[in-house]
Amino acid sequence: MTEERKLAEIIARIIDSRDTAIKISPTWIAHEAMLELDPDRSAPLLVYAGCNLELRQIARGQLRGRFQPDDSEGEEHDLFPDLQRRYPTARSAAKDDPEYVLLEHLAPEDIGFNVARLRAEGRAKLKHADALEAYERSRKSKHA
Repeated sequence: MTEERKLAEIIARIIDSRDTAIKISPTWIAHEAMLELDPDRSAPLLVYAGCNLELRQIARGQLRGRFQPDDSEGEEHDLFPDLQRRYPTARSAAKDDPEYVLLEHLAPEDIGFNVARLRAEGRAKLKHADALEAYERSRKSKHA
């Protein structure tokens, strides 16, 4: 097993252990992983900082991947199966490190933020699909 895979497994285990936490953040996960990897903080400060940044990146990717509505392996809400289990908070939107909150604990402004974000993503996907269809039509007309 590669070192990268080992780091990813540490991050996954930590995320799994925090499954019932109301809030979860890549920074917190990376910090906990660093405590496991270097409990005495014996690594030089620059090495520690670099490792922490990489662990946050891994945690961001895993959290983002776990909370996608089209993730067939993700847990679904009983009454609303298309909903994710966690969403980013509105106040963490401007940060590089979003904080994910359990659906039941989202504030109204968090729901509004995520609705707007999802609708914007949907519009962007539709625009992209329309452009791809137009490209195919133009390609067909050139060969006709």
